[in-house]
Amino acid sequence: MKNWDTLEADLDLILDRHFTGGRNGCKIDKVILHHNGGNLSGEGCYQVWQTREASAHYQVDANGGVTQLVWDSDTAWHAGNYQANCTSIGIEHADISTNPWQIGDATLDNGAHLTAAVCKFYGLGRPQYGKNVFFHKDFSPTECPASIAGSQRDAYMRRAQEWYDKMTGNKPAAPAKPAAKPSTPAKKSTETVAREVIAGQWGNGDDRMNRLRKAGYDAAAVQNRVNALLGASTPSPNVDLNALADAVIRGDYGNGAERQRRLGSNYAAVQAIVNRRMGW
Repeated sequence: MKNWDTLEADLDLILDRHFTGGRNGCKIDKVILHHNGGNLSGEGCYQVWQTREASAHYQVDANGGVTQLVWDSDTAWHAGNYQANCTSIGIEHADISTNPWQIGDATLDNGAHLTAAVCKFYGLGRPQYGKNVFFHKDFSPTECPASIAGSQRDAYMRRAQEWYDKMTGNKPAAPAKPAAKPSTPAKKSTETVAREVIAGQWGNGDDRMNRLRKAGYDAAAVQNRVNALLGASTPSPNVDLNALADAVIRGDYGNGAERQRRLGSNYAAVQAIVNRRMGW
């Protein structure tokens, strides 16, 4: 990184497609972390995203080099969720192994440093998972960012906080004495929660994801069960599916169960087009 304070990357390879100009009036309020599913360089990501309908703002390669591929002021197609895309910076990380997935020390350190720098630059506060740092899997049914959300999660977030404290001169407060924990109500099954989602009891979009996570549920698993319960049917003939997909991306058809209800038999075909465009 040439300049962490101003977010000046080592290399700028700005895409000319597969992103949305501007941010639809939205404010950046989070960082979303990804992994490549391979060991890509910045140039490698550029080549892939020139032909695939997906993108992210930054790539951190195996040597720790940082490439910018979409300007922060524009909306990259990385989260599989339009609202999340409009309000986030997407950071990709190169893997050094696939079985198990793993990112290298240089990638972890500079990825965490970049996360801290983004949080500082946009006034998001100290990096904290679930507050201003999220994973791709929090917004889409995917395992991305693999080890960053698993075996390397604690090390990544700890390093991001250390970098933030160093960049801001912040001294973290001493941990407070833990209060007595209230009794935790028994968790419901994924099946039960999925049926509650269909009934509209958990809201839609980001609100639903946040409420499910806060309640201790795997939002992606619940959404998968919702999809299975609602099923898919044959689209109506003589319908312009691309036009419907445009309307879905604009937000005309809402989210989740509401979108499925309003699209009816066209839902599966339209959602497939939306997924392809948004890089799901």
